Amino acid sequence: MIEGLGVYGSNTGTIEKTKSADETMGKDAFLKLLVTQLENQDPLNPTENTEFVAQLAQFSSLEGIQNLNTSFSGVKDSMEALQSYGSVSLIGKNARAEASSFVFDGSSRKLGFSVSSDAAYATLVVKDPSGRQIREMELGALKPGYEEAEWNGLDDLGLPASEGLYEFSLVAKGFDNKQIDSSTFINGPVTGVSLGGGQALHIDGVEVARDKVTEIY
Repeated sequence: MIEGLGVYGSNTGTIEKTKSADETMGKDAFLKLLVTQLENQDPLNPTENTEFVAQLAQFSSLEGIQNLNTSFSGVKDSMEALQSYGSVSLIGKNARAEASSFVFDGSSRKLGFSVSSDAAYATLVVKDPSGRQIREMELGALKPGYEEAEWNGLDDLGLPASEGLYEFSLVAKGFDNKQIDSSTFINGPVTGVSLGGGQALHIDGVEVARDKVTEIY
């Protein structure tokens, strides 16, 4: 662990226009069309039984498909709800997640980061709630993989920072002086779970999407 001071080939050809949901015939429209056909058929040349049965079979098939779609939609909603409520058991556990903000309570804070390839040098930047940069920590050369740096809560002038929601980022460059990809992480207890469509966890006071959580421990 590093200690801070005291981290879109286009294809040519014909594109067939796809019917929208409003243009697709539903079962009510199909049934209405079938009844209209029966009402207006030629009495001297009525619809053959086999043709009528085939049309009824098409109607039954259409209704079945629509009912099946409705059922699958219900299953999907149930699975999402189950996943959300299952996340409640994570409250109290510690988690690590990719994030760029953290809650500062006045005490030293460990900030996680990683680089995609060898970095010749890297700098961790901390910004206060107003977006103003208050601290820049030189980290030197870095290897790929997770690491941490500790911010002691002081700004570049050595003055203590006030409590609040802070932002942090990592600027890393390779030996060719080109910027390389990097990520920042927070660690802390899971303090809450969002049960709506957001599917998020609250880690140490910060809301993080579930797909950004990399570790539960």
